[in-house]
Amino acid sequence: MKNGPPLAALALVSAGALAYEILLTRLFSIIQWHHFAYMMISLAMLGYGVSGTLLSLLRERLLLRYGVVFVTCAAAFGISAVGAFLLAQRLPFNPLEIFWDARQPFYLLLFYLLLSVPFLFAASCVGLTFARHGAASHRIYSFDLFGAASGSLLVVLLLFLLPPMAVLRAVGLLGLMAAALAVWQFSLRPRLLLPLLAVTALAMTAALPFTWTQLRISPYKSLSQTLLVPGTRGLSTTVSRPSGLERSSTTRVPGTSSVWLRLL
Repeated sequence: MKNGPPLAALALVSAGALAYEILLTRLFSIIQWHHFAYMMISLAMLGYGVSGTLLSLLRERLLLRYGVVFVTCAAAFGISAVGAFLLAQRLPFNPLEIFWDARQPFYLLLFYLLLSVPFLFAASCVGLTFARHGAASHRIYSFDLFGAASGSLLVVLLLFLLPPMAVLRAVGLLGLMAAALAVWQFSLRPRLLLPLLAVTALAMTAALPFTWTQLRISPYKSLSQTLLVPGTRGLSTTVSRPSGLERSSTTRVPGTSSVWLRLL
């Protein structure tokens, strides 16, 4: 293994982590409401906190195979950044039912656990590098900050050019690129690692089923915009709770057509 910390790979991981956090705020403002975008900060903190705990407990064991662990965590960040979000979209989470459906807090917990996993892997790359190359902490910190700043600017630019799900795949590629750079710097064997990372990158960008890469927007989210559409006359809502009681209310707005919302 070559001497010195993998600064370029570390910068890519940091760029991916910050880009992922910002991208999640955008994705959740689309598929749910903007209120849920703010929980991305707590997701990132949860992932970083769990990583710090694991590194404290397993520090010596992980440092013995630092190169392998770094490459694994960088690649796992790239894969889980895409995979965790796709899995989270499959959860039947509906925040409108959270007060009367006992399953909804459980789904929310799964959301947190799934989406914090990528941050755990990214934080492990950074934390292990600081632990292994403490004498070069000033250089590590500078590349970490440079990568984070670059990632935050990059994701904003990409969101002007590409759909959010395409940007998500681009963020995942940053993790795989970091792993590939680390494989080269650490001179890891077998050399099949690089082709394997390339195949994984290709599968993540081109081989995912079309239905998996579509945003599953809350069916109720757009109803709040209905009143802004010219030609509507009223909005009628019916709420059905497990007790069987229903409550209906109607709001009259000049010029709108009728829209029915039923929460089951």
